[in-house]
Amino acid sequence: MRRTHLALLSAALLFSIPATGKAQQAPSGATQPKPPAQRQAQPPRGLQLSAITLSGRYLAARVAEQDHDYDSAADQIDLALGQAGNDPELVYAAFRLRMYAGRLDQAAQLAPQILAVRPGDGLANLLLAVQAIKKGEYRTAEQQIGRIGGDNQLGPLREYVLAWLRAGDKDYGAARARIAKLRPAGGERAEAPALVIEAQMDEMAGDKAAAEEKYRRAMSLDKNGLRTTVAVAQGLMRLGKAAEAREMLQTYGEKYSDAVVMDGLLAPNAPIPPQPTPASGIAEILFDIGGILATDQRNPRADLALIFYQLAASLKPEHDFTWLMIAGLYEQFQTIPKAIEALGKIGPNSPLYWQSRLRAAALDAQQEKFDQAVNRLKALVAEKPNRIDAALTLADLLRSKEKYSDAVQAYDTAIMRIRNLEERHWSVFFGRGIVLERTKQWPKAEADMKKALELSPEQPHVLNYLGYSWIDQGLHLEEGMKMLQRATELRPDDGAITDSVGWAFYRLGQYDKAVEWLERAAEQKGDDATIIEHLGDAYWHVGRKREARFQWERALNQKPDKDRLPMIKDKLENGLSAANDKPTVYEKPSEAKQGG
Repeated sequence: MRRTHLALLSAALLFSIPATGKAQQAPSGATQPKPPAQRQAQPPRGLQLSAITLSGRYLAARVAEQDHDYDSAADQIDLALGQAGNDPELVYAAFRLRMYAGRLDQAAQLAPQILAVRPGDGLANLLLAVQAIKKGEYRTAEQQIGRIGGDNQLGPLREYVLAWLRAGDKDYGAARARIAKLRPAGGERAEAPALVIEAQMDEMAGDKAAAEEKYRRAMSLDKNGLRTTVAVAQGLMRLGKAAEAREMLQTYGEKYSDAVVMDGLLAPNAPIPPQPTPASGIAEILFDIGGILATDQRNPRADLALIFYQLAASLKPEHDFTWLMIAGLYEQFQTIPKAIEALGKIGPNSPLYWQSRLRAAALDAQQEKFDQAVNRLKALVAEKPNRIDAALTLADLLRSKEKYSDAVQAYDTAIMRIRNLEERHWSVFFGRGIVLERTKQWPKAEADMKKALELSPEQPHVLNYLGYSWIDQGLHLEEGMKMLQRATELRPDDGAITDSVGWAFYRLGQYDKAVEWLERAAEQKGDDATIIEHLGDAYWHVGRKREARFQWERALNQKPDKDRLPMIKDKLENGLSAANDKPTVYEKPSEAKQGG
């Protein structure tokens, strides 16, 4: 729904919360504030400690917020608020941090204070509207939404929400009229979500025939959409078409077996999905806005996206897509326990249950719980012998931890389970090729790299890895160099690939060309110790020895791999020598190629 989504994004941005990290997070339009304690009158001498504590609480909250530790930030700002409860900027900061932390009921307690100063504040009004919707007070919610800016300020968001509120009041004619104004041109895939909404409203109105017709039309327009498939299947189940709905889910699950499993919805004891309500419908709208904000390439607002996701989850706690996205944001914020907690909200009957368990197991490894992660993934591999995703997740995890022999076995399991090879499977063969090469099984590794290129001939990382590996071994030098140069054409700004080309020229003894490429790689990825060391080596060979030592010194200060430390120190002390330099490679005789 490109047209609608763009309008929704514009609407969402009108709920103006300053971006994290900007000066003091003041409400929009306010002058740059100072910490609350600094703006108060000088306290009496006996209260000096209290003033310092207030300022300290405020600053502690700011630091926690910048670390995306919203629970701690909210705790600290609440303590500060207890000392200066009438400070408007402190009230707004507490409101905002409670929203981030998902403490919506507590945030709602502060909303009246905010609206007394800023009656049109978007988030305060929206939160109170959400609170009213949860109680079924649709007229109150409609009044609250009406206070947000001008008549058209919220665009489609306002119209969709108002449509659902009209449906809640059983004014289905007005609800359908609002939705009709927003529906994209007939026959477009983007029309499907609007049709699903209309079908749900028809269900609420008791018009089963109209609901079924719209569900079917939505499915015909968006056959590959997971959310459309699930929504339509759930609607058909409620309309007494359970067998057809199960077949629809089964077909989707088989077609996209690596993406999501439908076992929860297909289980014999799975309950009939709940009837649509204004709360569940508005939750979908808020979820979409969160997704737009989180993925906007020009101005991603993960912090604001989190608030919209929290609001969606508040209205529809079983909205598992929301919990998956919340977990993704917490993972992005590197607050892994919160990510795992969010994934734990996804229950066994959800189509996302399997995916949530995979994610949670992988996240264990980020908490230094590697053995636990491996055990959980092995259990998942055994639980569903026909699926490849658990085995592939395990293989990638083992590879990241340099457990190469174990990773080979996991990749073997994943590849054996692939029923129909497709282009997307190139990465599986590439992954196994890497670990086979690391375990010195080059002929098998080479075969996997070639298979990856057969499936997807223009993959720059495969071209880079295979091309360089050939040159490093003195095999297929001309073809290998062509692969590397093609990889740089596909990824001209990738410092690692540029480095491969430069280092390949170095290994071939073409040092002038090596300098040219390695200088470019250093510009693209100047914090990479390996690239900087390579550049130093190339400088030495062209007689630029002072610059070579400077680059080795840089490499030494950039935390190189431990096994490189003695070598770099030796270069700094003695320059390049046969003991610390890579020899020039030459094309091997043809019989040597057969053995790799």
